[in-house]
Amino acid sequence: MNPDSIERYREALSKVVCTKCLERTGRGICSIGGSEECVINRYLPEVVSIVETIDSSVMHDYVHELHNVVCVSCRENQDGVCKLRATPGCELDLYFPLIVRTIKELQAQEKG
Repeated sequence: MNPDSIERYREALSKVVCTKCLERTGRGICSIGGSEECVINRYLPEVVSIVETIDSSVMHDYVHELHNVVCVSCRENQDGVCKLRATPGCELDLYFPLIVRTIKELQAQEKG
C-alpha cells in the first residue's frame, strides 16, 4: 500500500474517529503522545488491508480478522486475551465499526 493512500485514510479517520476519541484532551490534542503511539495509526496499513479484503455486512467478520491479524501482534496473550479489549483502553477495538465505515466510504468515493 502506498504512503499516499495511507495518508488519505489517516486524514479521513482523523476527521471522523479522532474527534470522538476518549484519548483527546478538552483542547482536541491526542493525549497518548510521548513514547506510545495511537494504536489506530500504528496498525492502519493492516486495518485498511482487512477492510479491503473482506466484503461483508456483518461487523463480526471484520472484528474476527482484526483479532487474527492485529491483536495477536499487539497485546494479546497466548490465550487470546487482551486486557485492553475488556476496557475502553484500546482505541482500535473501541472505534472499529466507525473505522471500517470510514474506510469503506473513502473507498467508495475513490471508485466514483
